Amino acid sequence: MEFTAKKNNNATCDLSIQFSAEEVRTAYSKAYKNASEKVKIPGFRPGKAPLNMVEKVLGDSVMDDAANIMLNQAMADLFDKLEHKPIRLPQFQMETFDKNTGAKAKATYDTKPEVTLPKLKKIKIQPKEIKISDADIQKELEGIQKNMARNSLKEEGEPVESADLLEINYKFKESDKEYPEQGQVGKFQMGAPQNPPGFETNLLGMKLNETKEFSFTYPDSYPQSPESAGKTIVYTVTVSAIYKVTYPEINDDFASEVDGSANLQELKEKTKKQLVEIFGNALTKRATDDAYNEIIKESKFIIPESLIYEETETVFQNFMREFGLPVSSLADYAKRLNKEEKEVRESFSKAAEKRIQTYILKQKIAEDHKIQISDEEVESGYEKEAVQQGIPTESLKKEVQKQKAETFYRDKFLFDKIDEFVYAEVEKKSPKTISTEEAEKILSGKEE
Repeated sequence: MEFTAKKNNNATCDLSIQFSAEEVRTAYSKAYKNASEKVKIPGFRPGKAPLNMVEKVLGDSVMDDAANIMLNQAMADLFDKLEHKPIRLPQFQMETFDKNTGAKAKATYDTKPEVTLPKLKKIKIQPKEIKISDADIQKELEGIQKNMARNSLKEEGEPVESADLLEINYKFKESDKEYPEQGQVGKFQMGAPQNPPGFETNLLGMKLNETKEFSFTYPDSYPQSPESAGKTIVYTVTVSAIYKVTYPEINDDFASEVDGSANLQELKEKTKKQLVEIFGNALTKRATDDAYNEIIKESKFIIPESLIYEETETVFQNFMREFGLPVSSLADYAKRLNKEEKEVRESFSKAAEKRIQTYILKQKIAEDHKIQISDEEVESGYEKEAVQQGIPTESLKKEVQKQKAETFYRDKFLFDKIDEFVYAEVEKKSPKTISTEEAEKILSGKEE
């Protein structure tokens, strides 16, 4: 067997293989032997007939099998010799295949993606630093205060007030339709910020076991329930329980009850430290993502089209699962959107290409800078991950073993190390100090 391999400039390689007549005959013999287990020859049990008789009966009908046997063996023998390795088994074209003169096959296969990196120290980003205000700390403490609410059941005859918690039985319908046969049961917190403006005024003053019917017109814009926006809905509500909600006063006793703090000032200092850490970690990750975006802009990629196509399908399937949509083909999804498949595929393809670029970028950085992860660092990674998940480290490790996800976590910890390296390497301008409101916009992708 002789071969030639020519690397192309689009992450593909042209491969030609020349086989001798002896190699073709050997492949035929193996194909006949495989077929002898199934072929029926009078006077012989399956697999017991002489090969020359099997050959006489089958003739050239096993040619495709023989060619596949020969090519699979050839790729097994050639793989280590190829300078540019295929990322999947090549699809060969047989140009000739003859027992007397030999065979020739050719294929163009995809190779690993390639990337040329810029110097990391030339990449510039501007980190953000969080400034925690007294109002931020107070808002956080009030959130804790609400979680420590105490509910006391009101007596019969006491009316619903603006901060009460209600248990209600209710039915609702659009004004021109019939009520459903069965109603629903639920809780309703008076004064909650998500309540539609003006709705709870209909409940104020109601008493235990009282039933009331009223109409309510939702605002034209109501993001919490877009399907209700602008509609007039008729409600029938029965109050089955009324609770007076009281909150502990935010003072030294409150601080002690929350986490054993000596006083309120200590709890405030802890709260500030936690907010700085939470926002700081999130903003550092965002700055690291910004660094990768800049590196991608300055890098040169060669990625096989087939790899982008496959990743596009993966991104699409993940999208469908994430939003709880019935998984279908991308073509069917495009029909549902009343759009051309090409347009919809391009939108998913961009996300797929970005994922591939980021992945090979990290691999290349690790290779160039010899970044590896030790067993000790893996152990430390499990400890940090367990803290984030709020479970013991050993419990996490047992679950990882059960799911056979050791490789996934090792790669995750390695990539975390690469991220830290990249953030340390790039040039960072003077940090910009921002408020929590600005940080939340940035982290939610709503910054202007």
